[in-house]
Amino acid sequence: MINRLVPTLLVDFRQQVRYGFIVASLFTMIVFIAMLSQFSQYGSPVFVPLFVFGNLMIGTFFFIGGMVLFEKGEGVLQALIVSPLRVEEYLGSKVLTLTALAFIENMAIVLAIFGTGYNVLLLAAGTILAAVIYVLLGFVMVSRFKSISEYLMPAAFVIVALMLPLVDYLQIFETPLVYLHPMQAPLLVMKAAFVPVESWQLAYGVLYSLIVIAVAFVLSKRAFDRHIINRKGGN
Repeated sequence: MINRLVPTLLVDFRQQVRYGFIVASLFTMIVFIAMLSQFSQYGSPVFVPLFVFGNLMIGTFFFIGGMVLFEKGEGVLQALIVSPLRVEEYLGSKVLTLTALAFIENMAIVLAIFGTGYNVLLLAAGTILAAVIYVLLGFVMVSRFKSISEYLMPAAFVIVALMLPLVDYLQIFETPLVYLHPMQAPLLVMKAAFVPVESWQLAYGVLYSLIVIAVAFVLSKRAFDRHIINRKGGN
């Protein structure tokens, strides 16, 4: 498995360079550092999780969507089906590379603007957990579409749904039902890096995130089988 996964990681990294994802992340990092440095003294670090939560979506949910659609258009997935590479290895490579890219981008921005006056480990953990969930749910979403034009409108509705925990975070509308939302858990872990939370909330944040990741991984495998392998086989 390792012998196949390592080359796949390298291929995915080269693909991300080719598709412009690395450049886009560097550009985003530079722009946000330049912009936020002008306002950091006026803002509260409590809003950092809001920034990370929203910015992560670009480098994970949207990037996995772009990668899969590019691979479909270039015939990569057709070749993958008859290769020895397993679905788990394909998905694992996407999760690892995109999570690493998004993690480096967001942590660099936060560290450059706010330093280390908070629990860096909790912010890092929440960032990684959120990124993994975003990538997997992004794959489930994009796997059924063939083109950007088909994908964008449904993706917009999913994005709104994924951002719902922010309504509770900002105390616009509070309800215990938000704890059922898949993105509430990693957001709570990020929040714990800046303000005290109950022990049970932190435990919930970590454990529920891991449960969501496990479920999302299973759904991603089923989406691959249903919308990519079976569709190609049928054609």
